[in-house]
Amino acid sequence: MRASSHISRLILSAALALPGAAAVADPLYSITLLGGTGSAASDINRWGDVVGSITSAGVTHGFLNAGGTYTDLGTLGGTNSNANGINDSGQIVGGSDNGAGQYHAFTYSGGTMSDLGTLGGGRSEAFAINNHGMIVGDSQNGDPATYGFSQAFSYSGGTMSALGTLPGGLGSTAYAINTKGTIGGSSFEGPLTMPEYPFHAVTFGGGTAHSIGAPDLGDSAIHGLNDHDLAVGGIPTSTMIHASHAFLYDHGTITDLGVLDPTQDDSIAWDINNLKQIVGTSAVTVDPEHYGYHGFLWTGAGLVDLNTLVDPSSGWVITSANAINDARQIAATACHGGVAGDCRAVRLDLISAVPEPDSWAMLALGLGLAGVLRRRRPARGTAP
Repeated sequence: MRASSHISRLILSAALALPGAAAVADPLYSITLLGGTGSAASDINRWGDVVGSITSAGVTHGFLNAGGTYTDLGTLGGTNSNANGINDSGQIVGGSDNGAGQYHAFTYSGGTMSDLGTLGGGRSEAFAINNHGMIVGDSQNGDPATYGFSQAFSYSGGTMSALGTLPGGLGSTAYAINTKGTIGGSSFEGPLTMPEYPFHAVTFGGGTAHSIGAPDLGDSAIHGLNDHDLAVGGIPTSTMIHASHAFLYDHGTITDLGVLDPTQDDSIAWDINNLKQIVGTSAVTVDPEHYGYHGFLWTGAGLVDLNTLVDPSSGWVITSANAINDARQIAATACHGGVAGDCRAVRLDLISAVPEPDSWAMLALGLGLAGVLRRRRPARGTAP
């Protein structure tokens, strides 16, 4: 047996003998501030461009932060606007007050905000846009029988089309659309039943809504879709009205993702990327008298509090994670200074994984044995 081959086996044996030697720590994220006090992030595209909204002195405007440049998107002529979604081409959608005092869905591109109109009523809002420029949201349709309720819509080629509701439902909303054109959201179904209308997570197609089978307690909705038609959102719990658990919907199967804090039975998933990584927010106990929310990351083995993946000395607390791209960058909102602190839109950027202590031990051992190999290797010009 050659000496180098023998020592290589020693290195392998020693590495295998170290518990967890091949493991690496959880990914760590750096925090980049994107907006001023009162800002919140909504969506992120493949380039790490983030959109959201900022409220100051009672006025809210949508914004874009791209390549470190902050842009106020303005309005359609009114006072307020919100930016909800962005695609990889930089097209942005949301809702804005117009000069007539109505709130309309908009698209923003090349420095120009355009009014998408409505289905016939006075209000509309866009929530998502895919890479083909297809837009989804909801709009009032002007029908007195559904006054106060909005109908899910898709918008493409200059035309806004109603997507329908579950049977007997007065309203619906489309929150998400993927590159394939699959649309997800929520819909009322049937007549009012106390304490409120049944509200179901749905997909849309063929002019109607299709329930994914979420329990019909309180509220449920799809808020995010990836290009493999995996959907995430919130399904209701039996503990309280308007409380939910984050869920993953995978081609007919609903998985309850649980919560971060078992004493606070409330969580919701906002987005999923094509790597099947999910982000959202979950209620946590802050102190005996207060509860709050922390952003989470799910990669297949339970919810992970994002605050355990950032430097605690920064003083920022990640309160919600709203979107994640395939580079694992996360659009989030973070607060500094406690329950009523300074809250801002942030982007979490992945830092290279850091080896666990055992991995460092394996590395040191490998380097030491490599030194043995080096010492045993014959010098140039000498016989082996």
